[in-house]
Amino acid sequence: MAERIPTQLIDEVRSQANIVDLIQQYTPLVKRGREWNGSCPFHEDRRPSLFVDDKKQVFHCFSCGRSGTIFSFLMEKEGYTYPQAILKLAEDEGISGLDKYAGQPSPRQEKFQKIYDLYDAAQKLYTHILLNTTAGEQALAYLKDDRQLDEDTIKRYALGYVPSNNVLLSYAREHNIDEKVLAESELFIERDGELVRDRFSNRVLWPIRNERGQVVGFSGRSLDPDNPAKYMNSPESPFFNKGKLLYNLDQAKGNIRSGQKAMIFEGFMDVISADLAGAGGAVATMGTALTPDHVAALSKLTDQITLVYDGDAAGQKAAKHSIPLIREQAPQVEIGVISLADNRDPDEVRRELGLEALKQALEQSVQTPTEYLIGAAKAGKNLSNQAQYLDFLKEVWPVLNTASPVEQDYFLKKMAEDYGSSLESLQSEFATYQQEHPAGRSAGAKKQSGQQSGAQLGSDFGAGNPGMDSDWDDSFIPDIDPMAGRPESGPYNGPNWQDAPTEKVSVVEKAERGLLMAIIKSNAVYDQIKNRPDFSFVHPDYQILLMLFEAYKGEHEGDFDLATFMDYVQKPELNQKMLAIDREFGSLDADDDAVKDYLQVILNLAPFKEQETNLKQQIAQARNEHDDAALISLTNELINLKKQHAQH
Repeated sequence: MAERIPTQLIDEVRSQANIVDLIQQYTPLVKRGREWNGSCPFHEDRRPSLFVDDKKQVFHCFSCGRSGTIFSFLMEKEGYTYPQAILKLAEDEGISGLDKYAGQPSPRQEKFQKIYDLYDAAQKLYTHILLNTTAGEQALAYLKDDRQLDEDTIKRYALGYVPSNNVLLSYAREHNIDEKVLAESELFIERDGELVRDRFSNRVLWPIRNERGQVVGFSGRSLDPDNPAKYMNSPESPFFNKGKLLYNLDQAKGNIRSGQKAMIFEGFMDVISADLAGAGGAVATMGTALTPDHVAALSKLTDQITLVYDGDAAGQKAAKHSIPLIREQAPQVEIGVISLADNRDPDEVRRELGLEALKQALEQSVQTPTEYLIGAAKAGKNLSNQAQYLDFLKEVWPVLNTASPVEQDYFLKKMAEDYGSSLESLQSEFATYQQEHPAGRSAGAKKQSGQQSGAQLGSDFGAGNPGMDSDWDDSFIPDIDPMAGRPESGPYNGPNWQDAPTEKVSVVEKAERGLLMAIIKSNAVYDQIKNRPDFSFVHPDYQILLMLFEAYKGEHEGDFDLATFMDYVQKPELNQKMLAIDREFGSLDADDDAVKDYLQVILNLAPFKEQETNLKQQIAQARNEHDDAALISLTNELINLKKQHAQH
């Protein structure tokens, strides 16, 4: 049996891993005020209701109710046990020395690990064949002579070659690898229910790794000039999704984090060439358009993304798709665009003009999106022809409409100088376009149309208590504002954790939440409650949380940490309560007067409400049974109960 993982190692993993980075592997997140917001990956979520607090390292979905920490997210999403989630994150963060704590893998983890092991073996086998066998000589000559790659570069990118003798299938069967694993790996071609050959036969191979460096697929180029399928990628699978993967991100992410720009290319050889020219942040999509998942993966690493697309029509189309996508998904990102001269791609520039020419082009040819898109609108047009000039303007107006005022002024003046139109006429026509196509609502309008503020949500203390009559006088209830004392927020950025819907709970339950947070925050309040033998919470969940906090407090020194406590609790329903408590009362001090008010509600109001509810039920029963004597007696008892309570 595996040893128990020490608390200090768990804390080390928690401190190094980041919950935003993890969850963004499953769903795009956007910074909203102090938290991150996105669609919940646990259910269909058309109105993004997942909130992630990277400071406290917790998440909560206000739609399905799921909540937890970085460990519990992995446990629920991937089926891991608690130790498995810790070990998985430790591996991702490069924390070594935890092997002896490994237990039995989950069935899902075990299945995919066997597939990953097969991919690792396939990559090593194919690279060995390329570099060390006669079968790989033609492919090696192609890479060295045609592609001008040296052996060190080939090894660095683990390029390989797949001969036509089904070497991997033979290897797999010699090692008795389960047929189901072979079929699910997508490394082989199946015919009539039987695996018959290696999928990438007679192809030079580029391994595709995920962000963590695990080989999850391949892309192969045929060496047969008569083969109509020149390029082939691994099929889509649970572990290979082209819409989520970026080629070379595993090697580029360190350079990007250290300050280099993320540069998105169209081809794998373009990435390798750019890297050789010093662009260490080079990545590529894999035969697919840029997706929100791609943008999310890069925007969490950098606020600078440069698009490097071919200058042909396809490259222009890709740029026109990518620019608005990045602006929508990551508005904080500064976008640059590079279009190389003479419709060359970066690999062609390196091979035909040299590394220095490519380096210079990547450093000095960066355009703003506005500059690039206006240049693309000119392509193929004779602007001395009136009809084509007007078509050009129709393409320019929507580009300028999303540009900054400085860019608008600059390009309107430049067009007037270059094409003979008066500046006034261009300004007038552009103004008309702007009136007909508003670029977006103001921040104030967005705020008015958005959800109500946290202060509004918190101002209804006591409302919505199903146990109270509509005519009940609540004037005796202490004025407890759960949102008081929160720091003022900056400019409105859409919904955030504090602005998300607050569940309706009774006055008593709100007091219990406030008192529990005061107990957690203050040793004096904790001691005060422990020294009251008559005290207990009304609702069992809060009594259980208090007992768990007592045990947690005995095992953990230092300040209270929400994520650590939630991992200690490991009960989803209780952790949801803890997040609600933290949301309402986490920023408040444990004020003595507030504690007195909480106790007043819990110890006096709660028993009164229970008695009142029982009497009302008995009155209703007496009325249904036409028992007038009981009805009079019970009504008098209810009146006296209310009088006695009002006097207190």
